[in-house]
Amino acid sequence: MSEIFAEARNVSKRFTHEPDFAERIASKLGAVSTRKVVHALDGVDLAVRKGEVVGLVGESGCGKSTLGRVIAGMLPATEGEVLVNGRGRDALRGAEARAARLKTQIIFQDPMSSLNPRKRVIDIIGEAPVAHGLIKAREKRKLVEDLLETVGLDPSMSNRYPHQFSGGQRQRIGIARALAVKPEFLVCDESIAALDISIQAQVINLFMDLRETFDLTYLFISHDLGVVNHIADRVVIMYLGRVVESGSVEDIFEHPNHPYTAALLSEVPSIDKRHRTFNTIKGEIPSPVNPPSGCHFHPRCPHAFERCRIERPALRSVGSEHDSACHLNDLPERPIFNNLGN
Repeated sequence: MSEIFAEARNVSKRFTHEPDFAERIASKLGAVSTRKVVHALDGVDLAVRKGEVVGLVGESGCGKSTLGRVIAGMLPATEGEVLVNGRGRDALRGAEARAARLKTQIIFQDPMSSLNPRKRVIDIIGEAPVAHGLIKAREKRKLVEDLLETVGLDPSMSNRYPHQFSGGQRQRIGIARALAVKPEFLVCDESIAALDISIQAQVINLFMDLRETFDLTYLFISHDLGVVNHIADRVVIMYLGRVVESGSVEDIFEHPNHPYTAALLSEVPSIDKRHRTFNTIKGEIPSPVNPPSGCHFHPRCPHAFERCRIERPALRSVGSEHDSACHLNDLPERPIFNNLGN
């Protein structure tokens, strides 16, 4: 078993909504005003081993992007800690802190908004390695051209601006920018969601090739279970700021334990389900401003009972490298979710 490269321990993240001008005026006039707190992450534990691809899956608003940014060091955790190579990120100082930041890079969903429209590609990709002293300024063009070739672009395009490229090409530029500082760990935040289906397949294959070439570790954030099934070694399922299940790709897709995981998988289109009518998970996602008590999924779970409404289920082992947070595991006879949709 390989060593853990990045780890989140009991990480919580809360965003406080400050009152706007109208709310402040209303408050002074006697109206009751309460400060809204968004519970984006609630006691999350997640470990990523060196060399593996972890797929982080959940519905929009579940906190997966926030978790990726906290692990990457872009956002501070409200509670808990993030460890890099066994050391707390907040405890690192000076050169060690800089090295830790460079080892972890993030690739965003929309390449058009993440690339500076006023800079040429040669500066977008080559600026960071020069600024951090990884290369000399005279070596920038050679590095950029090599990286463009690595991600499947013509090196002669290095003097162009982002608007002169297609969406898929811009995403490749974003990948090259991340590779420019020689990272070991890439957080891919919905990195293919904004691309056409045909281009998605090309970028996924690029990610897999880069993994072998540069010995990379990935946290691959996505809402597309089909993509995660193809690229990931291990899958982590999130719901409303909490991890509800994690395990190998085979465990999650063949033997789901949590009702939420089972509900997600039952609606993944396949040839075996071509005569089925697909239905969304019943009910609406609760607000992270006022999350439900107990198990967050209980208002939408068809198997919920009284304990689910009161007590938060702990994430615990239900098999080798397979963890789940569900009170159904304590029942003498629990529902079996295998062979979903067949």
